[in-house]
Amino acid sequence: MADIVFQPTFFQKEFVDGPDGDRVRAGEPNGFNARFAAIEHDLRQLSTVVAQIDAAVDRRGTGPVGHVLTLAPMLTGSEGGGAGWRITGGGAAQAQDEDVYGQMEVTLPDNVQLTSFRVMGQVGANVVGLAVSLSRVKIPGGTPEVLAAVSGDTDPFDRSTDVDLSKAVTATATYRYLIQASLINSGTTVTLAAFQIAYTSS
Repeated sequence: MADIVFQPTFFQKEFVDGPDGDRVRAGEPNGFNARFAAIEHDLRQLSTVVAQIDAAVDRRGTGPVGHVLTLAPMLTGSEGGGAGWRITGGGAAQAQDEDVYGQMEVTLPDNVQLTSFRVMGQVGANVVGLAVSLSRVKIPGGTPEVLAAVSGDTDPFDRSTDVDLSKAVTATATYRYLIQASLINSGTTVTLAAFQIAYTSS
């Protein structure tokens, strides 16, 4: 973008009192007409510059804005009558030496672009059966469509993945959104501390 500048054209030339000083005149380069015309020109130019600044500020304020939604893993329910995640006093979801499943509803803004899904926690060694996904379900019901999924065996556990672009724009009148987390008996303690969903809005 070109620089926005204001170049004044009026410069005050002092009048001189006394018998040999200036007399008030309407015309001539130092007359009031010329002075006021220069001031008027500067004010018009200043108005144009202010409009350019306003337009530049508006342009900088447009475009996608990034957001991150952080969620406590309040996983409830079970699949096929199996065990569910236990919620600790600190709000984490925890499991040990068992197969567990849980899910939670996620409230998202409408018509925003989901960009990534992140899961954080702690797992022991050799954990291979941990799967966490962000999905959508068509209203009034249907099979969950996975938007993003992570798995892992690192401690601490911190994994992020991109959301499927073909399903990334939210439509809350058409879909419900949920997070599902399952674990196959790991023989060790697994803790999910938080979920994060990143998205952009206009």
